[in-house]
Amino acid sequence: DALRAPGKKKAIYAAGAATRADNGTFVKVGKIAASCGAKLFCESMFSRLDRGVGFPHAARLPYFPQDAVREFSKYDVVLCIDAKKPVAMFGYEEGPVDLIPLNEDHLWEIDTSFNIESAVDMLFEEMGAARIKPGTNCGGVFVVKEARPRKLSDGKLRAMSLMSLVASHQPEDAIIVDESLTSGTNYYEASKGCPAFTHLFQTGGAIGIGPPLAVGAAVACPGRKVINIQADGSGLYSPQALWTQAKEGLDVITVICSNRKYNILNLELEKQKVTSASHAENLTNLSNPPINWVALAEGFGVKSSKATTVAEFDQQFKKAVATRGPHLIEAII
Repeated sequence: DALRAPGKKKAIYAAGAATRADNGTFVKVGKIAASCGAKLFCESMFSRLDRGVGFPHAARLPYFPQDAVREFSKYDVVLCIDAKKPVAMFGYEEGPVDLIPLNEDHLWEIDTSFNIESAVDMLFEEMGAARIKPGTNCGGVFVVKEARPRKLSDGKLRAMSLMSLVASHQPEDAIIVDESLTSGTNYYEASKGCPAFTHLFQTGGAIGIGPPLAVGAAVACPGRKVINIQADGSGLYSPQALWTQAKEGLDVITVICSNRKYNILNLELEKQKVTSASHAENLTNLSNPPINWVALAEGFGVKSSKATTVAEFDQQFKKAVATRGPHLIEAII
């Protein structure tokens, strides 16, 4: 009844089993959202999201708590499906903790006390969501046509152009292991119209998951191309995964977003009003000396190259996509 209530602005916040292709669950969640005019959201740091053509496109919850609270404040009713009520990643002085500013009468949860697939099936039937046809009456919830980023002019490689190039060339059924952090802020929208793919992300505040997660994905799905979009600072926590990729001949492309700093820590320090006068800048700087990712990866047995321009990365990435086996590209941004 809450989802049917006229005049109410509704949102569905989905995670876990509700955002996977298994048994059509995510598609059903998208149709439920479309059937009641609800805005569909996913976690900021989701574990797995099946995306691209044929799937719903969920709005990603903003990372910073003030932005997330502002977004959820627009809605009268929120339904969480296999998603815990979101809280702030870190504690900020006078900052919010709970990110959905609604009381229990307006916040509904289908959580782990339910069989998620069965609960979604029941809600799907109750809402008459079978009548929703993607591209016809889905209200824009579903991605129905392939739409890659436009072709870029040559020039210095930057974070936004890097993410657009990855989205332009990633193959259908790819597995994207995304630990790009600040460098990858536009990848989510740039890849919206790509052929169907699986997007894996970090699931908390720890860093370094990217390279070993790429190993696990490649071992589990040997027939799928794995692309690890990897922040350089975080990648330094687990570079030995490159040796495993070489030893096992895993089909992984590692794209190092080499801005030569722990930029995510700089942003958090700014939020806490910690300035460079406290030597924070020196502690988060990776340029003195710079990490030579090409030499590092080759030392582990992985074919490697470096790109500083749009044209260089475009050529190197297309070649890596067309070739099996581990590759690493250090993208200087």
